[in-house]
Amino acid sequence: MKKMTFVLAAICASALALPAAAVQITVTIPPLAGMIAPLLEPEDRIEILLKPGVSPHGFQLKPSHWQSLQNADLLLRVGSPVDAWVNKPAQGISATHLALSELAGVQTLPIRQGGLWEKKMHSHSPEEGGEHSALRYDGHLWMAPHNAELMVRAASAWLQKQSPEKAGLYQQREQAWLAKLQEQDQQNQQQLAEVRNMGFLVLHDAYQYFEAHYGLKGVGSIRLNPEVPPSLKRMQALRARVQESDVQCVFQEPQFPTKQVEALTAGTSAKIGMLDPMGTQYLLAEPKARAQGFLYYDDFTRYVTRSLTECLTPSATQP
Repeated sequence: MKKMTFVLAAICASALALPAAAVQITVTIPPLAGMIAPLLEPEDRIEILLKPGVSPHGFQLKPSHWQSLQNADLLLRVGSPVDAWVNKPAQGISATHLALSELAGVQTLPIRQGGLWEKKMHSHSPEEGGEHSALRYDGHLWMAPHNAELMVRAASAWLQKQSPEKAGLYQQREQAWLAKLQEQDQQNQQQLAEVRNMGFLVLHDAYQYFEAHYGLKGVGSIRLNPEVPPSLKRMQALRARVQESDVQCVFQEPQFPTKQVEALTAGTSAKIGMLDPMGTQYLLAEPKARAQGFLYYDDFTRYVTRSLTECLTPSATQP
């Protein structure tokens, strides 16, 4: 009997000594991975459904994506039309769901209308409707640093619940990571302060949260619907605005052709820049990030800030 008790005690002690099972976190878009990666253990896995270079607009899941969903312990999604393609398949998986749009305190901004934004909520025009027409707020929620902090806290809380014995460790990582994000935010504020009065156009309206946070002067977008090229009438209106000289830069995105941006800036003083709301373009400068398929969120905002400041800073040769 004593021998049996000893054996059972040894088994229990061994079980307690074993590390917690690795978790798999599946995310819909790369920036979500960059928000929560610093919280994880080395053996944990992040699976990204939208691979670098692929546009979320019109995206469709493949069998490999379904497998990533089935294997997930936690699914992170934006919860807006940007990743609505995951909503139906996600209903059949056992993973815990965390949607950025559903977190308490999430910042939402209305879809911009009027001027060179011109989005109409109830329009039947394919150029003005599309994926955003059924939503009452701008769906690019990950572009707000405040919302990123909310996702960090929510993911940390889930990890602590999964492994209560490591709750203190996760709390330490959470606080250290949030402090680093806030430090980067302050650096971004300092850099962008010099270009806040410089007007610019974007390819599509994906940066409103970033603009609002840093007080920037976006004046319009080339495309009202990312999936539909602009009409000739719209291109003429945009061209006229660029020629007024209050547009310092027109920003392209890597997933779209450059000819529209080039047509707008030809013969003007406006420069062409590159912005990427998914962070794909910025991976080229970071070998480690390129291998993992995403940038940590502080690096993501740093690169967006750099792209803005480099293009919006007046050239020395300009009067």
